[in-house]
Amino acid sequence: MYCYYTGNEKEAVQEEKREGTIRHRDRKNHPVFFAFRRIVQYNSLRMDGILLLNKPAGMTSFAAVSRCRRIFHEKKTGHTGTLDPEATGLLIILLGKYTKLLPYAVSDHKRYSAEMVFGVRTDTDDIWGSVTDRKEPGMIRQEDLQKAADAMIGRREQIPPMVSAVRVNGKKLYEYARKGQQAERKPRPAEFYSLKVSKENDVWHLDAEVSGGTYIRTLIRDLGDMIGEYAVMSALKRTGIEHLSLADACTLEEAEKNPVFLEPRRILRPDIPAVECECVDDVLHGRSVLLDRNDPLIVFVQSEQVLAAYEKRQDGRYHCARGLL
Repeated sequence: MYCYYTGNEKEAVQEEKREGTIRHRDRKNHPVFFAFRRIVQYNSLRMDGILLLNKPAGMTSFAAVSRCRRIFHEKKTGHTGTLDPEATGLLIILLGKYTKLLPYAVSDHKRYSAEMVFGVRTDTDDIWGSVTDRKEPGMIRQEDLQKAADAMIGRREQIPPMVSAVRVNGKKLYEYARKGQQAERKPRPAEFYSLKVSKENDVWHLDAEVSGGTYIRTLIRDLGDMIGEYAVMSALKRTGIEHLSLADACTLEEAEKNPVFLEPRRILRPDIPAVECECVDDVLHGRSVLLDRNDPLIVFVQSEQVLAAYEKRQDGRYHCARGLL
């Protein structure tokens, strides 16, 4: 919603200003100044909300955020966890003041549905990269593949792929990859909670529940290595995060027509208690409070509204870590 003016209108206003015919007290009533005031008032409006988005393939997470920013006319817009451009599925979008919830949002127990192809190796560990080697796959049995997957359950370390957003020496790995460069990559911790392998219509599937920061493409490559085969990811969909499900997400087209927003407290991490606030005035002013609790971090709520995050310190009191209004 912008206001446009013809060159003649602009010239007329500039001429009046030069001649001094627009008096100071009349400026607020002049059509151009009135329109400018309308723009300022419009831009001062804020859209606060949390949206579960079903990101389409072929779009970066940044582009999805930009699209939501335009749909809801909200400058402060972000997401809680990147999806690869060719991946689809659940992306949590934060709008307005709810961008403050990012450090406290669900980020563990992420669920994915992936497809994989055997017999090829690429520089990105997926079918969209450049092929670096080929090897005719042997007779792969589902029982053997599932046994290898079961052996991977638990805490492990992964070397992030060169197409990831991990920073090395101030640059993201994919920035090195785009220039054909390599960078030293240190192993990163990951945890695999559940891995289920299946085959349907000659297509291999992997349903995985993993910790935040896990690279599914790397998991598939390592799974192939365990049975002596090359394996790459051919499709990826994020189906859930903690208690949140892709079934409750909307498309970008649905977000434009009839968006459904999530209650703020529903994206809080399960390890952070939501405490009904009985000292609203103190919390809204950031004062420390004394509670008979031992949780290191809590979030004060009132009804469905989140007020502030508080942390317990050595003095035994809870101090404001971040206001969330």
